[in-house]
Order: sequence, then structure tokens, then C-alpha cells
Amino acid sequence: MNNFNLNLFKYFYYVVYYNGFTNASKNLNIAQSSLSYNIKQLELQLDKTLIIRDNKNFELTEDGYNLYENLKSAFSILNQNLEQFDNQNTVELTIGVRHYLSDFIFRDSIVEFINTYPNIHINIKLYSKLDVKKFEDEYDVLIDYEDYTNLINTNNKDLLCVLNNTFVSGKDLSKNYESIQSIKELGNTRLISMCPNKRNGKFQKMCFENGILFENIISVNDSIISKELVKNNLGLCFVNRDFFKEEIANGDVKEIKVKEQLFNDNVYIVYKNGKNINNINKFIKILKKQYKEEL
Repeated sequence: MNNFNLNLFKYFYYVVYYNGFTNASKNLNIAQSSLSYNIKQLELQLDKTLIIRDNKNFELTEDGYNLYENLKSAFSILNQNLEQFDNQNTVELTIGVRHYLSDFIFRDSIVEFINTYPNIHINIKLYSKLDVKKFEDEYDVLIDYEDYTNLINTNNKDLLCVLNNTFVSGKDLSKNYESIQSIKELGNTRLISMCPNKRNGKFQKMCFENGILFENIISVNDSIISKELVKNNLGLCFVNRDFFKEEIANGDVKEIKVKEQLFNDNVYIVYKNGKNINNINKFIKILKKQYKEEL
């Protein structure tokens, strides 16, 4: 018995489990002729007939039935142990990210992370309003604007990226602003605002300092909706350029450039120390590769 190929027992088990050579061949991704050959080898080595075959059906002999019952118990124990092993080696990483940052923040990096570390389960939670009290209980990592991450009492803050702001408009509406030089010339323009509260305060301060007043026709925190509103020429939108990068590149919307330096937004990663710190660092390392040219 020491010289037995254990794969022969596996093939026999699955032929019976899948109720025939055809189904077993499909599920094991092995040729039916090869499967039949392996069963014959097992019978020769055991010197017992296990399966009585005809063209369409097969029937277990008494020896075949007894062997299958024993293998069924063995495979059940093996699968239970493998499942426990997988559970012990699977780690969960919970990441909180503001929902309108999530539209572009992960791009290719989340795919690379999952492919590199398949045993780390990623749980992404989107939020519209940061509840600092939930940080310790619910999240391993948070991704948000600097003003919000500063509310969290931890030294573990890494700058992820710097987002440049700009004005955008639809192709038809942009014709009204082709000769605009200064932000002051945008006064009394219809505005589609896409700003979290504190960032909106920065924007209002910038407008006040330049003596301009916008007619705010709608406030929206969803970049997909804001893109549609802009493309339909309903108004200007003051946004992070990353939100509209593709639309600007393919000409669906136009960027309105002004001579003034517009304020930027810093996006930070905030994380906890603890047993998950090695996995958190793996995630941050891959995520920051996406933005290495910007830092």
C-alpha cells in the first residue's frame, strides 16, 4: 500500500460522487479516457472490481461501495480541516472611504492588492459623513480629506495624494468662458456644487476674497450625477480635476482655467496600530504606488 498513488482514490471518489465518468470528467477537467484508465489502475492494484461499467451506466460492486463510504468519511474530515485552515489564514481588512472619493481612489491598486494577497479579505465601507467614534470599532483604514482626518486622534496619517481643483463646464456652455482670464469674471454664474461641508467653506472663502457670487442651483456629492449635469450644460462645477479627468481628456466637458491659484485638497490615509498593522502597511504601500508621481 505504501506505493499507491493517492490520486487514484481521489478519481474513484469523484466518479462516484458525480455519478459517472462524464460528469466527473467535466468537473475535474480531465479527459474521460484518462479517468477510466486511472480507475482501472486502482482496481488492478487493489485486485478488486470496484465498478461494473456499460456504455451508459455504471454500478458499484460491494467492494466499490465499501471503498466509497470510507473515502467519503475521509474526504469529509479533510475538507473540514482545510476549511478551518483557510479561516485561520484569512484576514479581513476594513477600509472606510468617502463615497465620492471612492469613484477614482482605488483604480488599479485594489485589483493589484487582491491578486497579490488573496488571503486578505477587503471590506470597503462607503460613507457620506465621517463618524469619528466609529473609527476604533469599525475601520482599520480611513481615506478622507485632511480636514476630516485631523479630527481623529492618531499619529498614523499618511498623505495619499494631492487633488488639484478646477472649474468645468459642458461643451456648449464653455463657449461663454473662452476669453475668461480671472476667477472674478465668473461672477453670478450658475453653479453645480460638489463639496463636503468644510471644503465648501474653503470654496466660499475663495469666492468672497475675489468678490464673486454664484447662483448655486444644486448641491450634489455624487460625481456621476454631477458629470451628467455638467455635460448637459446646466452650470459650472468646481471639482477635483481627478473626478473629471477622463471627461476632460475626451472633450465631454471643458476645463475653465483662470490665472488665480486655486486651493488644493490633501487626501490622507488614517490607520490603527494592532495585530493587523502588517496587512495595513501592505495595503498602503500598493495604494500609494498609484500616486507616487503626485507625492
